Amino acid sequence: MSGKNTMTRDAMLFLPAKIIEGLLVIACSSLYTHLFYQSTVGTFNFINFNVQIAYLILAGWMANSATRYVGEEYHKDKGRGLFSTVATVYLLICAAVAGFSCIAAVVTHDPLYLGFMAMFFSYTIFQILNSALIQLGRMKASITLSLLSAVLKLAVAYALVFGMNNPSSPLPAIAANTVADGIAGIGAVAALGLPTIVRLRFFSRELFGKFLKYGLPLMGVSISVTLLNQIDKYLVVGFFDMDVYGVYSSNNSIASGLFTMISVGIMRGVYPAVLRGWREGGQAAAKPLLDQGVRLYLLIAAPAVAGLTAVSLPLSRFLFAEGYDAGAPVIAYTALAMLFMGLTEYANKAYELEQSTGQVLQNSAIAAVIKVISSVVLLQVLGFTGGALGSVVAFASYFIITCVRVRRRFLFRVAPACVARIVVSALLCGAAAYGCTLLPVGNILRLALAVVAGVIVYAVCIVVSGEGREEMQAVMRKLKR
Repeated sequence: MSGKNTMTRDAMLFLPAKIIEGLLVIACSSLYTHLFYQSTVGTFNFINFNVQIAYLILAGWMANSATRYVGEEYHKDKGRGLFSTVATVYLLICAAVAGFSCIAAVVTHDPLYLGFMAMFFSYTIFQILNSALIQLGRMKASITLSLLSAVLKLAVAYALVFGMNNPSSPLPAIAANTVADGIAGIGAVAALGLPTIVRLRFFSRELFGKFLKYGLPLMGVSISVTLLNQIDKYLVVGFFDMDVYGVYSSNNSIASGLFTMISVGIMRGVYPAVLRGWREGGQAAAKPLLDQGVRLYLLIAAPAVAGLTAVSLPLSRFLFAEGYDAGAPVIAYTALAMLFMGLTEYANKAYELEQSTGQVLQNSAIAAVIKVISSVVLLQVLGFTGGALGSVVAFASYFIITCVRVRRRFLFRVAPACVARIVVSALLCGAAAYGCTLLPVGNILRLALAVVAGVIVYAVCIVVSGEGREEMQAVMRKLKR
């Protein structure tokens, strides 16, 4: 089977599972708005994204390094040296976080710092090991554990809220996330067979040096990307309050959750194939696979942006409690920003493959400055929804800057005619969906009709144009089997 076919197959395997996972994440956000007060939702979301920020800054560099080298090291000694080194660094990072969190909890008399600590431990181990599963081709294990984590976040929170009957406390949601990622992390440990190979005495200084050389520039990238991704949320909290932040972050989670799953689902099928191509044949072998990966991404992401934009208001009213629909524009803005973010990830692959991550740091730092300035201005002009529009400005700038600079190495290319067919089909999808939202029927029926109409119009357009015929045939063959 050719590299492109294998990559497409892996992406199509991951994508449905990741979309289901994204829908479960959205279901969690919806559930929380009905179970908790707005300020409680805001507090939990604030803690949750601070956990993600801490992961990116403290552990992201190691996770990226381990992902980069796990394939090579696994062939040498079944990953004994690599996973022992990762385990040692992970425990040191956790010790530092535990020290900070315990001191902060004692000084402030706020137990939420301990919740932050527990969430960080479980989230970090699952993220690192899940990436390793992907690179080693353990696709089914990764998909199963990711879906298990998403289901548990929903089920445990639901059970705990009714058991505790305390809508003013975010602790049930914190416990649900800790338990879900913790169980998934233990599952990943078992799937990789780590209990039989990991020993702290197998810590490798040589590997640790490679991690630092490759990963330390990525620490700066993580900080810049964190600002790029999250500074709007800090600014919303600073300009307004936790009630407003609860509305903003809940609507933001719809587009960001779904798009993260789309991006991850496709990238987890694409990147291992691109990496193998790079190792075996360099740029000549890797670039066609990267080009095909971007095309697959656009094929899914473009209609997602159009559809979410079209149904943002009825979707917000359907998912969330009363009053949250004021943040509906955030869904549309975030979806467009995430589209540019995903494209930039593909553009950055040239830097990553050539292990020149310093350039990524420069580009993301420039975009982060643009994000801060644009968000501050737009928050003052448009209110809290301006934070999401600032993300569009920033990620579009990041994509343009990266494309201009990375062309000296190599940049993906998708045929203009291909892009035109996808964009026109997506716009028609959005127009059909939006038309249904204007029908004089109930909100749920409008939303259902809009989704069905959008999907049908896009499928027809993309097949008639010939652009998605190959993928549609592959899906049909899979369904028949």
